Amino acid sequence: MTTTPSVDGAEAAGVPGPHPAPGPVVVGPQDSRYGELARGDNYRFVGAPDQIELVGSTGQVADALGRALAAGKRVAVRSGGHCPEAFVADPEVKVVIDLSLMSRVYYDPELNAVAIEAGATVGHVYKTLYWNWDVTLPAGVCTAVGMGGHISGGGYGPLSRLHGLVADHLYAVEVVHVDQGGQVRTVIATREPDDPNRALWWAHTGAGGGNYGIVTRFWMRSPEATGTDPAGLLPKPPASLLTAMVNWSWDQCDLPAFSRIVRNFMGWHVENSGPGSPFAGLFASLWVRHRSGGGLTMFVQMDSTAPDAAGKLDAFLAAVDEGVGVTPFVIRNELPWLTASRYMGQGDSGPVMGARIKTKAAYLRGVHTEEQIATLYRWFQREDYFGRESLMMLNGYGGAINAVGPADTASVQRDSVIKAAYSASWGNPAEDDAHIAWLRGLYGELYADTGGVPVPGDLADGSYINYPDIDLADPEQNRSGVPWHELYFKDNYAALQAVKATWDPRDVFHHALSVRLPEEQMTYPTAHIPDHYDFESIYAGKGKDAGKESGKAAGEEKAPPVQPWDIGRPQPALVAVHASGAVVGDVLDVGCGLGDNAAFLAGQGHRVTAIDVAEAAVQEGRRRAKAKGVEVEFAVADATRLTGFEGRFDTIVDSACFHALAADERERYLVALREASRPGATLHMFCFAQEFEAPFPGPHRHTAAYLREVVGGVWNVVSVEPATFSSSLGVDDISAMIKSEYPDGDVDPERLAGLALDEQGKATMPVWHVTAQRRP
Repeated sequence: MTTTPSVDGAEAAGVPGPHPAPGPVVVGPQDSRYGELARGDNYRFVGAPDQIELVGSTGQVADALGRALAAGKRVAVRSGGHCPEAFVADPEVKVVIDLSLMSRVYYDPELNAVAIEAGATVGHVYKTLYWNWDVTLPAGVCTAVGMGGHISGGGYGPLSRLHGLVADHLYAVEVVHVDQGGQVRTVIATREPDDPNRALWWAHTGAGGGNYGIVTRFWMRSPEATGTDPAGLLPKPPASLLTAMVNWSWDQCDLPAFSRIVRNFMGWHVENSGPGSPFAGLFASLWVRHRSGGGLTMFVQMDSTAPDAAGKLDAFLAAVDEGVGVTPFVIRNELPWLTASRYMGQGDSGPVMGARIKTKAAYLRGVHTEEQIATLYRWFQREDYFGRESLMMLNGYGGAINAVGPADTASVQRDSVIKAAYSASWGNPAEDDAHIAWLRGLYGELYADTGGVPVPGDLADGSYINYPDIDLADPEQNRSGVPWHELYFKDNYAALQAVKATWDPRDVFHHALSVRLPEEQMTYPTAHIPDHYDFESIYAGKGKDAGKESGKAAGEEKAPPVQPWDIGRPQPALVAVHASGAVVGDVLDVGCGLGDNAAFLAGQGHRVTAIDVAEAAVQEGRRRAKAKGVEVEFAVADATRLTGFEGRFDTIVDSACFHALAADERERYLVALREASRPGATLHMFCFAQEFEAPFPGPHRHTAAYLREVVGGVWNVVSVEPATFSSSLGVDDISAMIKSEYPDGDVDPERLAGLALDEQGKATMPVWHVTAQRRP
């Protein structure tokens, strides 16, 4: 398939017939529906977007995305709204594109697959597939989850041991994305080996949502399926299920009994979870609730059509009960499949109850140690904590899941036997800290031997991106030294980054745990970039980075060199920021260079202090300000140590200073700026963007994700948006610079001829404009 422009209406939806697609519906803050739509399932997080757009077709998605980009607004997408972290309800998100109106499920003869729109819920998909064609997908038990995030993150459920992950049945995906030039495009990517877009399909089999674009449709067809009858394209569910619910009260369970139950449950799965296991049709989930909310409950289901199904269920129950020494309460039944699929009771309860949620997860390869089991017992028995809805779920895994190779899909964990989930749920906002502290304490102690997280090894294998946990990216919580992305994606991460670079090169779609752009996505080799720049020598014309000299006749005194950043006027990007009203009060221009930005701001009525480490630059800045008739306080100062400037500024402007700093200086620099600012101050930072092709060699370039992380460690990041900087370099200047920097390389004249030039014929450089607020 090739990239195609977006289309609208019923054609975009791929649905035969004259019925138009629903939507779009635009809901703003004054709309009575806004309070409902500004939040998802987790009431801990309430967004404040300028608008929510409920869309009904791929074309409407593309239109909404295009308008948001044109307005410079950050976008997030929502299908079912069940993400437990604030990936959508983020203060930076100004437009939420809600796919809940896109819920069609139908057979598409062109791709010979069942099409599922991304806003369809698990429950709706179950019913539609079952009633129409007597087929299903091995999806989850929470029927209100949207398929957009469920499939993208891999997706699993009670039939996964029998039929694999939901993503194992994904044939094709439709994605609305933004290309290198900022244009909105729509692409369909399939799993066909000769599809040039196949890597995009692969990335949607386990990397999670919010990484590459907006998924509007999935096409599902099992890899082994043949023919064109939709009744033969996906797995058939069992006609009925044998079910059992087993309950042990905490009054029955002292530590030895608890330990025996947990070890028996986990040990059985270690022995019976290989590909082709005769027990693949059996799924079990052990729920351990805090003592204030109950005891231990085990839900079990068995495919009733499997050979000796009742005997296999009996054998499992006996294996878990062996040596426990207490008699549990047991209910057994046989139920039709669709009814039984809901017996674990996972409905759409979050918003109804106003639930506030925190979750964590782990893939498990082996049985917990006695020390780990004792840790679990101690935390679930704590009498100084009341957590009626706080629990651990040990969910059966493996079977058909583990018949797929770790690199065949983006779901890399393919030899685990249990998927564990740990969660707390409560209603009172005043209890947030207590519940989160309890969950962090349990998880951190459970995996204390590996730095507080389930590092891949003999017993664990990382975490599950559909149960996202931003603590894994926090070095205070993750002390393992293993980065969060390795816990989620392991060796697949580099390939996921390559897909990111191809399909979302501008990092339009991002969140706290999204796939980052490759750090080495540079147009020019980086070996020439020094750790520290000697700007005094550069301004004096003594180094190779001294810029281009003005022409003078032989014997004449040379004029100071013209630097690439010396455009003789304020940067247009900064002028635009000022015009928007975002520069207020007393201003610090840090790394001011030759002072044109400072002079401009002073001319607009601001009291401006401008500092630079190079005395030559400061002297020239004073001269230029005087020539313009404006007053600026200039000073020679190290921007990483702003002693004497504490608490003075309402706005700080960094016009291409940060990217000239060495790695060990950056945090110290950001702290110094914070100390120099007043409460409520704003930082505007312009930094060379690594995501986009650079027209000329330069200092360090950084990704938007890196800037959010580093700046966000000291300041509250409001936005990271693309902007453009002007330079003093024409095509000939750049050609000479490249030949000087890389004498052994050739300059591609065609590439240079296509450079983006400003109105003065000078090359422009893509930058990130970071806006951040001072942290109290």
